[in-house]
Amino acid sequence: MKSLELNQRAYLSNVCVARELHRNGVGYKLNEKSKVVAREWGITDMYVHVTVNNEAAKRLYMKSWFEQESAEPAWQALYLNKPQRLLLSLPITS
Repeated sequence: MKSLELNQRAYLSNVCVARELHRNGVGYKLNEKSKVVAREWGITDMYVHVTVNNEAAKRLYMKSWFEQESAEPAWQALYLNKPQRLLLSLPITS
């Protein structure tokens, strides 16, 4: 009998670094620690949203090997009265 592999996904939410600590590697270290914990918990994929105009966050996640999976439609962001977001994803390897 073939074993069934389940995908276990994690979503990073409300990740923030105090402005005075920006560009000190804190955000990168948080991402690296979250990947370690994800592996320990059997997580197979991690996701995070970033706003389209948040260049610092996009650079941080791209440096941590996240890739853009999709972009929220502009009309949806307008309808929700929120900034347009990108969904970034990262496969977690053992």
